[in-house]
Order: sequence, then C-alpha cells, then structure tokens
Amino acid sequence: MNMNSKVLVYIWVYIIFHYALADENQLYYVMSSGNDDNSGTTQTNAWRTIQKAASKAIAGSTVYIGPGTYYETITILVQGNLFNGSITFTSLMPDNPAIISGENATVASPDGTLNLIYIENKSYLNIINLELANLKGSECSGVRIVGGGTRIELRNLHIHDILGGGKTGGAMAITVYNKNQETSLSKLIIDNCTLYDCEPAWSEALTLNGNIELFQVTNNRVYNMNNIGIDFIGGESNMGALGARSGQCYYNTVWNIHSSYDSSAAGIYVDGGSDINIGKNEVYNSDAGIEIGAENQGRIASGMVVHENYIHDNDKAGLLFGGYDFERGRVINSTFQNNRLENNDVKHTEAGEIVVSFASNNFVYSNAIKPNIKNIILTVDQIGGLDNVFNRQSYYPNGSNANESNLIFNWGNQQYRGLSAFQNATQQELQASVLSSKAGLIRYPSMLCILPLIITFIASAKAY
Repeated sequence: MNMNSKVLVYIWVYIIFHYALADENQLYYVMSSGNDDNSGTTQTNAWRTIQKAASKAIAGSTVYIGPGTYYETITILVQGNLFNGSITFTSLMPDNPAIISGENATVASPDGTLNLIYIENKSYLNIINLELANLKGSECSGVRIVGGGTRIELRNLHIHDILGGGKTGGAMAITVYNKNQETSLSKLIIDNCTLYDCEPAWSEALTLNGNIELFQVTNNRVYNMNNIGIDFIGGESNMGALGARSGQCYYNTVWNIHSSYDSSAAGIYVDGGSDINIGKNEVYNSDAGIEIGAENQGRIASGMVVHENYIHDNDKAGLLFGGYDFERGRVINSTFQNNRLENNDVKHTEAGEIVVSFASNNFVYSNAIKPNIKNIILTVDQIGGLDNVFNRQSYYPNGSNANESNLIFNWGNQQYRGLSAFQNATQQELQASVLSSKAGLIRYPSMLCILPLIITFIASAKAY
C-alpha cells in the first residue's frame, strides 16, 4: 500500500470513528423521582442518581440534574474528548440548583479520601451551577481532582460546610493534586465559585498542588476558612518536582481567613509555584493579605507578577514575599506593582504593610500605600531580604499631622524614620512620592504612573 492509500485509509477510519461516537446534542436527566433502570434521556425517564450519569454519559453530552438534595459521593468515570466536546453536569433549574450533600457519607473515593465529587485522570469535563455541602472527614473535599488531563471547568459552584480537617489532612472546598510528572493537568478553570465555612485546617480552602499549568482561578469568593484561602503549590516531596505554574488568579475576593493553629494564613498564597499572574483581587480581614513564598528547602518561586490588588485591613502584613527562614526556599525574579495596600497590620505586630524575608532580585514599584496609625511601611529581613528593588511607591502617611517624617522603614537591622532618611541610607525609593491621606486612594494605583503622561500630553496639545 502506497503512502497516499494509507492516508486515505486513515482519513476514512477517523471519519467513521468520529461520527460513530459523536452525539453532541445528547441530553441526560437526573431527578430525585427517577430510577437508575431508566434510559435517562428524558425528564420522565430520568435516572435517580448522579453517579449513574457519571458512569454513562458520553462525550459532548449534557447531564441536567433536577432540583432537590442528592445524598451521594460521586466518582466521575466518564470524560469528553477533543472531537466531540466536554461532558457537562449542571442543574436543570439555574435558579434552584441541585444540592449534593455529604450528610452521613461513608463511601470513600478510589484514593481513600472522602469527596462529594471525585475526578481522576480525566479531561473535558464541566461541573456547573451546583451546591455541594455538609461533608465531614479528616481528609475530604467538595471537589477533588487528581492526576493529569486537560480542560476541566468548575463554574458557579457553591461549596460550604466541608468540615473535620486536622493535622493529617484538610477539609477543603476544592482540591487539585497532580503527582504525575509525565502528564500535566492543563487548562483548568475555576470561575465564579463561592466557597465558605470549611475547615481546611493544615491545608487550604482552594488548592492547586503539583504538575498543573495554564490554569485560571477567577471571580471566586472565598471566606470564613480556618486556614489559607487560595493556594498554588510546588516543591512538596510527595508531589514531585513540577509545581503549579503559568496560571492566572484574577478578580477573586477573599476575606475572613484565619488559621486555627498559627494565625498566619494568607488570603492568597503561592508556595513554590512559578510564573503566576495574581491581579485585581481583593483580600481583607484575614491573618495576612497576599503572600509569595517557598516553604521547602531549595525550592525557588519565580516569575510572579502581583499587580492591581486591593489588600486592606488584615491582621498582619498586607503583602509578604520570600522563604520564611534560611532553611527554606527563596522568591526571585518577581514583580509587585500597582497594588493598593491600606490599613494592614491591624493587630500592630510591627510588621507594617510589606514584609520581605528570603528573597532576591524582585521589584516592588508603583504601589499606593496607606499604613495604619503606626505608619510602619516595611520590614525586610537583614540576612535574606536586602537584594530587592523598591521605587515609585506613593505613600499616604496616617494621622492628623501626616508627613513623610512619620513613615517608618525597617531595613535589615536598622529602622529609618521618614522617607528621606530611608532614601539616603539605602538608595531605595528615590522616585517615591508622599501624598496627603486626605486625598484618598484611587482603586487602581497604575493611574498614578500615567497621570504625568496625561498632563504632558495636554500641555503639548495646547502648544499647538
């Protein structure tokens, strides 16, 4: 058989295979009044359990789940594909989402943990507009995704009351782990989900850990958690060398995040991840705001861009970066710009708005900073934190007689009072500015950078 004949055979095999499988308009129904012996293809012949649909749905189909409460722990055994499309699981009535309850659940997932929805080594799945609640276990999750794959989307989920986490595991809203070093989990989307009242304990409420890339975590609301809100992890010994990377964390709102064991939980945290954009989020009323770190020895967190976030009213610092001691990892080659930090260090720990530990070659610039009444701006570790660049911040001193001399900078083992003293001693912040706090802060400090350009443009226009 010549080459052309082989190509024709392959084309015909593809066409036959493709159309034999394709049924992209296939609909399935699950109803609380259904029966798993039914066909599942109409509302009157609906299945009774979501697990039945999770075992039978074909690529490109949609599973509509009727209103009511389903007492199940579900393992999704099916998946979509590139040619026929994703399988979608969603509520039949958008304004009355189906509830998956873990009340009295005892059936463990294949990996031995307890989860309301479990996905392992699957691709092309959409989980949309469902409520997941009332699960209790020492290691459990509302949604748990493990292994490699691509194009899994979690949208419009309400996940709450996942309880019972402890030192050996966590009760997490969304857990994504991939130990597989050969196959990444790529193009994961977690969007517009509301996560609250969970007990991740020594884990995190929403966590991406291991070989996960090209992800989007956007528009979510995360609150009332007893440890870290959103976390991107790399470098843990049991997860392999590859970590969460090349992703986006945008437009999330995170609040009331307080650790049950050390009062140091950040609303958004990177622990050994790389090349992640964290932008336009709001974090407040938590132990700490946004932290970029590397907890494991020898691990490097790099390529972070933390920008245009509103970080305010947190118990400790608003922005933190670096490995937290010399036996841990480091943060390098990252940028922190155009953020708004206001009234952090509420508990007056003397840390101030920004804390730098073991980190180097990072750039902090064009942030708008209004400290609390103590006016502490910065605390930088004397051993591992001095090799970073600070410039072009806009400072808004606090107090009735606020001026630049009120600002406090802790640089290594020295404390400098006043921006001028800090500039002269360190050659940092040579283009910083001090503004009256009465002027208030604008939402996105990047406008401070372009305002001189606007004025110059107007002046040039008048000249003509």
